[in-house]
Amino acid sequence: MEKRVHLKVDADNLTLREVMDKLEEIQAENPDLDVFFDGDTKSICSRPRSKTE
Repeated sequence: MEKRVHLKVDADNLTLREVMDKLEEIQAENPDLDVFFDGDTKSICSRPRSKTE
């Protein structure tokens, strides 16, 4: 599954609270996506939710 980068996180300009708020905001706008923080790329990313059967 392809991940999509929503926001590159610059630790010098954003607090942890701001990052968490942005994660929640993106998740609320995109309920069909899994939104997560990717520590390797230091960015907020998403990918389509996997379908459970």
